[in-house]
Amino acid sequence: MINTFALNYSKMKYLKHLIIVFVLLTQSITVLVAQETKAENHYYEKMKSSLYTLYNAGNYETFNMISRRLKKIAEEEETKWVPYYHASYAFIMTAFMAKEKYGIEELVNQAQNMIDKANDLSPNNDEITALQGFIYQARMINKTGKPGADWAKKAVKEYDHARFMNPENPRPYYLIGQMLYRLPPNYGGNKENACKHFKDAEEKYKSFTPRSEFSPNWGKEANAIMLSKCK
Repeated sequence: MINTFALNYSKMKYLKHLIIVFVLLTQSITVLVAQETKAENHYYEKMKSSLYTLYNAGNYETFNMISRRLKKIAEEEETKWVPYYHASYAFIMTAFMAKEKYGIEELVNQAQNMIDKANDLSPNNDEITALQGFIYQARMINKTGKPGADWAKKAVKEYDHARFMNPENPRPYYLIGQMLYRLPPNYGGNKENACKHFKDAEEKYKSFTPRSEFSPNWGKEANAIMLSKCK
């Protein structure tokens, strides 16, 4: 009887131990899930706010501020390519808006650093390829002669590659169009061809659907403005 009681007590003690372990494990999982949910919600709110600011920006100061904020978000997340992409775009626009010549190269270098990290996380991505072309286009700022022409060729090559990867993405058409529109003829500029690209981009913007809420979805309004100049 004593042995049986001892055996039952031992089983009950073991069962109690299992229950405690199970409860603690469940609580730990619940805490982790809650933390992950909170972090994801925090990321969502930061990205939503930042992208609203980015795509409503109209001056150097705002682009400069939001580029730094997006860079910080990207580096905090580490594994998401989208924040790096938008940070790169913000640095490019800051470079185009800059009034002082001396800081432009550093801004473009920052854009390149961000897009390199985005490409590591999402290789063979047409959006990233198109933005790489935009970076090359930004390299043309304040450059004349052969250096400027060489960067223009590199930009067109990336735009063409992006169009090959995804013919339905409107951004490469818009980007190559606005470059051709602004370049002088001796650099390869051609306003007639530029307007054809704007028209192609307009048709593709009509049916374009971003892959997710924070995926690239810009250029439609700017393309419409450029297209209006072709009439």
